[in-house]
Amino acid sequence: MLPTPSLPWFELARFRRSRLTRLAVLAVAIVPLFYGALYIWANIDPTGRLDHVKAAVVNEDQMVEVAGRDGEKQPVAVGRQLAANLVGNDDRNNYDWVLTDPSDARSGLADGRYKAVLTIPRDLSKAATSTSGDPDAAVQGRLDLKTNDAVNFVNGQIADRILEAAKSSLNAQVTRTYLDNLYLGFTDIKSSLEEAADGAGTLADGAGRLGSGADQLADGTRQLSSGATTLADGNRQLAGGAERLDAGAGQLANGLDELQGRTAPLPGQTRQLADGAEQVAGGVAQFDAVVQRVVGGINGSTGQVQQQLQTLETSLRSAAQQCRADGVPAATCANLDAGADAAAAARTQVGTVTGRADEIGRQSARLYDGAQRVAAGNRQLADNAPALVGAIGQASDGADQLQSGTSQLVSGAREAAGGADRLASGAGRLTDGADQLSDGAGALRDGALRLQDGLTDGSEQVPDYTKDQREKLAKTAATPVTDAADRLNAVASYGEGLAPYFMALALWVGAMSIYLLLRPVSARAIASTTGAVRTALAGFVPGAALSVVQAVLLVGVLLGIVGVDASQPGLLLGLALLTGLVFTAINQTFIAWFGGAGRFLAIVFVCLQLTAAGGTYPIETSPSFFGFLHALVPMTYAVHGLRAATAGGTTGVAFDVFVLVVFAVGALALTALAAKRRERVTMAALHPTLQV
Repeated sequence: MLPTPSLPWFELARFRRSRLTRLAVLAVAIVPLFYGALYIWANIDPTGRLDHVKAAVVNEDQMVEVAGRDGEKQPVAVGRQLAANLVGNDDRNNYDWVLTDPSDARSGLADGRYKAVLTIPRDLSKAATSTSGDPDAAVQGRLDLKTNDAVNFVNGQIADRILEAAKSSLNAQVTRTYLDNLYLGFTDIKSSLEEAADGAGTLADGAGRLGSGADQLADGTRQLSSGATTLADGNRQLAGGAERLDAGAGQLANGLDELQGRTAPLPGQTRQLADGAEQVAGGVAQFDAVVQRVVGGINGSTGQVQQQLQTLETSLRSAAQQCRADGVPAATCANLDAGADAAAAARTQVGTVTGRADEIGRQSARLYDGAQRVAAGNRQLADNAPALVGAIGQASDGADQLQSGTSQLVSGAREAAGGADRLASGAGRLTDGADQLSDGAGALRDGALRLQDGLTDGSEQVPDYTKDQREKLAKTAATPVTDAADRLNAVASYGEGLAPYFMALALWVGAMSIYLLLRPVSARAIASTTGAVRTALAGFVPGAALSVVQAVLLVGVLLGIVGVDASQPGLLLGLALLTGLVFTAINQTFIAWFGGAGRFLAIVFVCLQLTAAGGTYPIETSPSFFGFLHALVPMTYAVHGLRAATAGGTTGVAFDVFVLVVFAVGALALTALAAKRRERVTMAALHPTLQV
């Protein structure tokens, strides 16, 4: 049963009496604007106006020089770059950074001119580049941010976030540079391994050629050993012939001495002497032929041996040089040098043998010539006996010389035989060394091939990055995780996010102000025969009318002037109207039951609602007491519904409306009970203890 139009109108008609009362009604109507529109306007976008807040940068960083990959010094000034990025950033959500000195920064932070001071230490560049040197010397850089909570506490939180963003950007840049150099090092390592594998292949080829040369050397030294053995045998035969020749020469000398003393029987003896001399000349001729053949054999064999030894020495010298250039162990290279020295010594010994053989050949030729002359002389002596006497002295002298030459020939032949034996022995040792060299060269070749295979496999496992790949990998590794946040029903600004909370507060304050002006229940209605429900509605309808005006004005100013961009303006207006009506009914109930004390209870109740409604931080962040109250207060559902209408989405709005309607009906029912109770006048009602 609705109240008659006269009852509500009668309550409002009281304010038509003067301009002051009408202004009072107008003031009540615009009260929510002061709490709602002004609060929301003041906080509409605080982070979007940070460029109006001055902050100071003090750059004390010292530039350092770092050696590049080409060895040239490159300057690095991380602090200068960071300061330039901050000062040159004109984003609205960044401070207005000013580059200044430490003294001005300290005074500005103290008096509030600067809301934050960022000091870049002198060793930031050194720390940022410390990862490129000694690992034990690597250190972390440090940025010093100072804020003054005595000036503004929230500013400190904002400054921390701005510094964190700048630090993350700087860290990512330094990390990208470090990783780019690291990936470039992989490419250099791969190139070095490939070059080392090529060198190992070259070493294997050289070792193969060395092995082939060592095999040829072994064959040549075997031939040399065989030839030296033959030479030694020939020299021994030569020594035997020379001994016999020496004995004959001695006998010849003795005979000539006797012949010189016995010249009387000269004719007969000269004929015998001529015959003997001719025999001696024939023997000497045979001996000389043998000697010349032996000497020719020695010269023929030793010439080839000397050439082979020369070739061997040259090959071993070259192999030793290549061995050292390829980084083979020094012991192996020393063996090659020792082989070359042995070949040179053998070549010298062969030359010595050849020289001595030539000397023996020349002496044999002289002996042959002498024997021929002796034979011719003896024949002439036989023919010219008288002249032979004078020539006997000469023959005796020639025999003595012959004996001396044959003695030397014997000694030289013996020495030649010993030298040939030593040559054969040295050639045998050289053959053994050549065989060992061949085996070592084979082992070296096998090791070089295994090294080449290992280096090739290693180079294939080391990645080779292009410049684009290095940049991409460095960027990805420096910032492996990026933001992928997707805010459903996002609002444009901080103020729009808080608007539902401030609107609920404003509508509650507006409802409180309504019943500072209006009476919750009409005393005339209570004194009349009007029922309690009609009396409660008669007190509610005027307040509801003012609440509607408040809600319309509040929503209109927020959307049209302040600039709140509501996703569903119609739903926002409807929920604001419902919220205003519910809050009006609740405030009516407080005043109807408790009178002036009800206004105090309304203040206490709104304090509980503000802390339990979850209008700013999630209610889960509050103590459990406020979490318990969260579902019991009407502002929770008002804020949720208004937030959904502002940001978008209707999930849970129907339930919010239902709960708010239940609160309104319950409040009106309690007001009706209060009106019913007032129908009985008591002494406490006539003389209240506290009058507000």
